[in-house]
Amino acid sequence: MNFHEHLAHCAHDECNSFALFNSDYCWFHTEDKAGYIDSLLAHCRMGNTLAGKNLAGIDLSENNLAGINLSESNLSGANLEGANLAGAKLIKTFLDFACLKGANLRDADLEFSILGGADMRDAIFDNANLNCANMVGANAAGASFKLAQLYYSRPGNANFSNTHLEGADISRAIFRKANIRGAVLTGATGSANFEDAIR
Repeated sequence: MNFHEHLAHCAHDECNSFALFNSDYCWFHTEDKAGYIDSLLAHCRMGNTLAGKNLAGIDLSENNLAGINLSESNLSGANLEGANLAGAKLIKTFLDFACLKGANLRDADLEFSILGGADMRDAIFDNANLNCANMVGANAAGASFKLAQLYYSRPGNANFSNTHLEGADISRAIFRKANIRGAVLTGATGSANFEDAIR
């Protein structure tokens, strides 16, 4: 998805960022941040989707977002620390450099998502779909991926130390140069690429 094709720039003078969904401003220049979050959550409670929306840099930490549809949205650099995203749809979602520390993503669908450089420490991805997800350079230390689908995912150069991958499908996953020291792979299925991985 190319957000540059249809998004307006932030109305703040000399700001080159794109405006958030339903706003004239980017997150940095949003004055009433709490009010914006309240309106966004109200939008969701009415049964509306956030798929394909620009939410770059937004702070949704500790919020209950279970089952939300954020597929193809831009959440680059967003703060989702401690958020409940269980069962959320995050297909092809941009989560690069986002904070997902301690977030609950059980049963979430993150197929083809972009998680490069994301902070995923201690997050829960049990039974999540991470097939073909890009996790290059992410920090997933202590995260749980039990029974998760990681087919052809790319956690290269990522920190997967002390992660739980019990029963996960790691077929064709590329852990090249990743730190997997202390990772638990009991019952994991499929053949992954561990070239130059730190064990």
